[in-house]
Amino acid sequence: MIPSDERARHLARLRPRMMARARRMTRRPEDAEDLVQEALLRVWSRLAAQQTIDDLDAYLAVTLRHLAQRREPAHADDTAILPDPAAPPETRVFAGEVVAALDTLPAAEARLISAVALKGLSYAEAARAEGVPLGTVMSRLARGRARLRHRLKIAGPLQGP
Repeated sequence: MIPSDERARHLARLRPRMMARARRMTRRPEDAEDLVQEALLRVWSRLAAQQTIDDLDAYLAVTLRHLAQRREPAHADDTAILPDPAAPPETRVFAGEVVAALDTLPAAEARLISAVALKGLSYAEAARAEGVPLGTVMSRLARGRARLRHRLKIAGPLQGP
């Protein structure tokens, strides 16, 4: 298994290429940033679970494409929960910390964040699964992500390169 610092550096090197791909898929920088962050969360989750990813660049390309195909249009309150893997070590958040922080959230918020970020459900699919309106999903996600950022001591959403 590659040490986490090396994985973070490798992902940081791939991030500009991921952003370029995501921008072509979404046409909006904030949507592209969201897409890349969701893809990074999936990769971190798999790597934290010690799953092997042979070609990280190809895996990320496919993940971005799948996420873009399932995604609802992004909204202003839709923000990421993880900082850039190229950030200094003292500001990085690892999957285990995110999982522990998720456990402290209200159940509805934690379920929605998991459904969207980890399982890849679209907002509409998550709304159907929870039996709530799309707007409720969006507001719960925004509140849950804000609580995660607070618990993980992340100042706010990331800015693009």
